Amino acid sequence: MINKLLELQQNIYNYHNTEEDSYSLDYSPQVSFFPIGDMVSIYYHGPGYDDDPSIKATDLDEDYNYGFCALLDFLTNQEYADRVISLVFDSYDEGANGVNEWCFDRLTNSDVIFPNLQEFKVRLTNLGDHNISAINYLEEDGTIAKLVSKMPTLRRLTVPAAPDGTFFEIEHTELQNMIIQAGSDSQDFLKNLAESNNFPALYSLDYAEPLNQFDDLTDNDYTSFETFIKLFNSKAFSHKHFHFKLRNSILTKDQLFEIQKSNSNIQFLYINSQAGKYISHMIKKNDR
Repeated sequence: MINKLLELQQNIYNYHNTEEDSYSLDYSPQVSFFPIGDMVSIYYHGPGYDDDPSIKATDLDEDYNYGFCALLDFLTNQEYADRVISLVFDSYDEGANGVNEWCFDRLTNSDVIFPNLQEFKVRLTNLGDHNISAINYLEEDGTIAKLVSKMPTLRRLTVPAAPDGTFFEIEHTELQNMIIQAGSDSQDFLKNLAESNNFPALYSLDYAEPLNQFDDLTDNDYTSFETFIKLFNSKAFSHKHFHFKLRNSILTKDQLFEIQKSNSNIQFLYINSQAGKYISHMIKKNDR
């Protein structure tokens, strides 16, 4: 497998290194890896779009996101997937129309399973980014559930979009830590979590409410106070050393106090963070 990964690295370099557009450490796709015993941890850095997942990477024309697509095609080989323990997808603050898209259709459309994968991580949106990191553009549409269903030993999940209801139909027997950004739509993530019994090993959640980077949001776009009370007393938060981080919330100080008091055993960290906004956009809206 190591030799195949080295060959993949060379193929990516060759494809993205032409006379018209030479390979660049600033923006060209990169795949790095390191062995962990008999397993392999894989790290990808570059754009995550895929205009046509039905075309094999080896058949792509020029000016395509070959590096990302070639890696996903590589991972659909069950022999290689058996030995992957960690998958991390990262990039610069880049994208189109304000969205840094990640498309994993090559994986979700395949029959591949990752029996030993313990970590799956996709770049989050940083507060200073001008592109929102998103799964399948702005329509998550069950993609995270489809991915996680292929990862029966997953322990750590980090994604820039909230999973939809199908995520809670899966028995997450090994999942211990989640870092979830709601992105553009929370899809009732915390409400669904409060009603779920499928997270027996979970002891840590870092959750960010929807970002208001481009559009003004209403109170209905955020998780209600009542849902937080239910969540703090749910089976999902029943670990005796549970740690919960909350970001981007519109809860008042009194509400935060009441939530903590409803279950004082939970380590509750509130992080007062709001996305920035371009002043030019604010001026345009103000002048309407």
